[in-house]
Amino acid sequence: MKQPIMADQENPIVSVLIYNYEGKHLEECFESIAGQSTLNNIEIIFIDDSTSDGSWDIGSKFCARYPGVVTLTRNKKCLGPRYNLENALRMARGKYSVCLTSDVLFDPEYAEKCIRKMEADPFTEFAYVLRTEFAHVPSTVDTSEPLPSINKYPLVSVLIFNYNYGCYLRECLDSVVMQNYDNLEICFSDNASSDESWDIALEYARKYPGMMYMTRNRINFGSDANFSNCLFHSHGKYYVELCSDDAFAQGYIERCVSALEANPNAGFALVHRTIIDEEGKKEEEPPFYNQSCVIPGPEQAAVYMMAAVNPSISQVMYRRKVTYGRGGASSLASRWYGTRLQDFRISCEFPIVYIKEPLLLHRVHSRSDSLFASSNLLEIVGPYLLVYQFADIASTFVHSKVTERLPQAVDKLATLSLRYSARALCLGDETNGFKYFHMAAALNVAIVNDEIFFKLQEYWEADAGGKQRIVELLKSSANVIARNVSYDPPVGSVPLACIL
Repeated sequence: MKQPIMADQENPIVSVLIYNYEGKHLEECFESIAGQSTLNNIEIIFIDDSTSDGSWDIGSKFCARYPGVVTLTRNKKCLGPRYNLENALRMARGKYSVCLTSDVLFDPEYAEKCIRKMEADPFTEFAYVLRTEFAHVPSTVDTSEPLPSINKYPLVSVLIFNYNYGCYLRECLDSVVMQNYDNLEICFSDNASSDESWDIALEYARKYPGMMYMTRNRINFGSDANFSNCLFHSHGKYYVELCSDDAFAQGYIERCVSALEANPNAGFALVHRTIIDEEGKKEEEPPFYNQSCVIPGPEQAAVYMMAAVNPSISQVMYRRKVTYGRGGASSLASRWYGTRLQDFRISCEFPIVYIKEPLLLHRVHSRSDSLFASSNLLEIVGPYLLVYQFADIASTFVHSKVTERLPQAVDKLATLSLRYSARALCLGDETNGFKYFHMAAALNVAIVNDEIFFKLQEYWEADAGGKQRIVELLKSSANVIARNVSYDPPVGSVPLACIL
């Protein structure tokens, strides 16, 4: 059984969906798929419904035996065939899907015959062979509003999506399971990591039964697919997207839930962060606001026009019901800016909670997305597009304070570009320093009169000794390399007082 190849009309990918299958027949089912030659372009999606009959071990064995072929998912509790079929169809990449449940026999000749007829007639349908794109499983409940729980504390979903961050994953998972909060679930998805990531995740799933949803994509399908796997399984009233190279500080979940429960109109809670490097060394920075508070949404939206208040997506705990229909993945590259669009849209309609304590450990390292964005000028190009889109969104809500800030926001990006130029030079990266220096003037021609612009301009004309002196001067200049001040909260904000 080989890894599926790119589909064509003559040989479309076929997804074989195995869910709620009887464990005593499961190995025979897998063997029958692996041993056939009728369908030679297949993927397998196996969903284990929190069984205790050895099914998960069988699925894991075949996943290891046939790399690139099997996608695995394990639910933290039994959710039933309807839920699992919906999940399997969501992940299927094939044009057609063959559904195997209970003890249904895999019959490749029958499946191939069905597919031929479906190719010839777009209206032909079969019970166990489906057109993946058009297959639909109606939901039994409205998941936009979590059902009430007998548990005193609302359920919190922690979404952890991972690719080859095994060296940080234990610290990440430890920080979740050690939270002083009794009602949480982990929704974990791995994008076919080639390091020890999956083995580590399995170790924690065994150690903390009933806590984790587990998914492993058969190949790296990209960050959006990884996130989608996590979000599908999340059932909490609140959720956090925790990057697998980041970690919670103690009290993150309790503090955020406390604040959101005390302020039921708030869309999300935003915490301060501590930066850590590859070895875990901490670098403190001042909180963005100088007090914990509840901020009127439009006022926060106006601030988002001028600054990325939360550079890490892991700094936010969302109230699940307010995120529906407000994501930004389809508008810009979601990997970097989808959540910023979502946060802005939520702020246009709901107040938000800010917590000034550094409850997130945000890791900056050589493989992080932020460094990739820096080296490709995305730190300026992306926000430049964002502020125009922010202004367009705000206009539909008639938030004039936001839209009127557009020229000022563009000028602020020019100033920020000078900061990135100076930061690059301090890191010895003249190429990026040069790019950001000229980007600043392109955004705002008046920036040439800025004192920092003069210093940077002198750098390019100086000898080695002169360059070093200018770099030292830049390092000592206040608020140039990095923000070193906290700001008063926006107008109308009220101090945060809440206890869980």
